[in-house]
Amino acid sequence: MSAQRLSRLPHLFLTLFILSSARAAPTNITIDDTNSTYFTWTEDPGIAPVPLLPWAAITPLSPCDYCSAQPQTTDIYNQTWHDGGNNSAGSFTFQGSAVYIYGIDLDNGANISFSLDGNVAPFHYYAGSEQFVFKSLFFNAEDLTASVNHTVSWDLHATKTNGSTGLFDYAIITVDEDVSSTSPSGTTAPGQSSTSSVTSKSKSKRGPIVGGVVGGLALIASVAAAVIFRPRRQSSNVDGEPKSRPGRVRANYVEPFVGPAPAVSTPTSGSGAESKMRTSFLDVAWNNPAPLTYSAPTITSTPPTTNTLPVQSTTDVSSLSPTLPLAATDASSSIPDTSPTASTRLFESRLALLEAQVNEHLVLPPPYVPPPPSEA
Repeated sequence: MSAQRLSRLPHLFLTLFILSSARAAPTNITIDDTNSTYFTWTEDPGIAPVPLLPWAAITPLSPCDYCSAQPQTTDIYNQTWHDGGNNSAGSFTFQGSAVYIYGIDLDNGANISFSLDGNVAPFHYYAGSEQFVFKSLFFNAEDLTASVNHTVSWDLHATKTNGSTGLFDYAIITVDEDVSSTSPSGTTAPGQSSTSSVTSKSKSKRGPIVGGVVGGLALIASVAAAVIFRPRRQSSNVDGEPKSRPGRVRANYVEPFVGPAPAVSTPTSGSGAESKMRTSFLDVAWNNPAPLTYSAPTITSTPPTTNTLPVQSTTDVSSLSPTLPLAATDASSSIPDTSPTASTRLFESRLALLEAQVNEHLVLPPPYVPPPPSEA
């Protein structure tokens, strides 16, 4: 990979990170009933009589002693709720793609009618017999346009059994994570309200999205690392042989050792016996240091005469035919030991053997002395 491509990798990773971060992820935000930025608590202006006590905002520091409904606060979000009666009204304004309004159902409660952006929506009425049902879904709407404001309104009406109490607890809206503020336009943020509560967020479908983005980045990083650190192929010549690099020795190649060829001298005609014998023994000693096998000279004697030595017939040493070993054709003997110590010892042993053999065979018999002529 070229240096120019390597320099582009950080920019590529940075671009992918920015794109993955800019992608909006749906997030659920829980809003308590005490947050006046989203909730409004009023009475129905078009219906009379006006309720004497439209809404009671109940908190651990401001309990409602005159309210008929006294639920356990341990099961209520932030231990706060709004208690309303007949003709009580309220609204919830938000910006998001979905909304869920929760409350507390109770036996013989009010009939709660809802509307969304001025359109009539289904009402809520609890027909059960439980004294209290916590975290009950009063109203929900989904697939809304997330970039505009939406308003949910409700009214409480007494039933035929004179049930007129409604208990509102909290609401959940679904927004995009990159939205800077989830409060409706033209209003203050939730943290700026003196009666605002702590807003909790729960991630919705964020895990799969984040996992996919992280997995994609990891895959791209692994591929880039494999391309960068892959072993380079050895360049070849035109004939296909790999190019040799200076200063590097091939470990799998052994240079064969070729020993010096033995010097063989061919005896010439007219040379003496000593020269022939030296040449023959040199050849034998070089090829095989084994002892030579030769035939002893034959001595012919004549009847002794007065003052004469026995006549001995000499045999030309050059005619000796020592038994030469077979030509060394074995592969094991073709390559001598290349160790310096072994070569030195072999040379010294052959030289000593050659000197011994030359000294032994240079002792020639005395020259032939003809007998004196006999006197008649």
